[in-house]
Amino acid sequence: MANHAPLVTISIPAYNLGSYLEKTLNSVFKQTYQNFEILLVDDASTDHTAEVIAKFAEQDDRIKPHFFKEHEGVSKARNYAIDNAKGDIIVFVDGDDLLDPTYLEVIVSGFSDPKTDLVIVGFNWGWRGGGYNRQPGFEEVTKRRAYDSINYRGDGIGGYTWNKGFKMSIIRDNHIRFDESLDLAEDLLFTADYMMASHKFLFYDVPLYNKVNRGNSIIHSATYQMRAKEQVVRRHIDEMGMKLMP
Repeated sequence: MANHAPLVTISIPAYNLGSYLEKTLNSVFKQTYQNFEILLVDDASTDHTAEVIAKFAEQDDRIKPHFFKEHEGVSKARNYAIDNAKGDIIVFVDGDDLLDPTYLEVIVSGFSDPKTDLVIVGFNWGWRGGGYNRQPGFEEVTKRRAYDSINYRGDGIGGYTWNKGFKMSIIRDNHIRFDESLDLAEDLLFTADYMMASHKFLFYDVPLYNKVNRGNSIIHSATYQMRAKEQVVRRHIDEMGMKLMP
């Protein structure tokens, strides 16, 4: 990118996260790369999440808080961030997860080549510090390889949005949005649309994003109808992938 220190927009939706959100924000502020803004959306929480957001926003003006009057869902919160982002790069962080201090630095360094369209980093399910001996470094992966990972849950690339850095220019030029009608797999569809519009993919296979398992998250409380819609989305993603060359 032309700017040697591009602004990164961090999108964080929050709904009834309370103390989880505090830990997430603390991991953001410990980043080695500090040129960022945080678009922090409270999705009409019924606990003290709004108070946590207000407290942190008073302490750091890089936080741009927004409060939905009604519960709208994670996709609308992320689309709000897309519509209001000032950054060159955007990352989508779940408000109960934890970031390695170099998460942003690595993503930004991947975009130092202006031809790079998507930067992917490794992740952990649950916090497990240490014991990882993979040699750090970027690997260029093909579009086919990256796309095929979307529907494969065991893949280190995957269709998740939280272990990736996206270019705002690609999102805007291709009108890529999160589908607000979906409660599950909205991230997979967003990633699929973005990958179809992209060409160069870099993968840094070291776990820099840490998923925190929370028993009352949507993944654990999904209804049959939500799961059925998820399967429709996954089939659609497979059909989109048929357009790609082997």
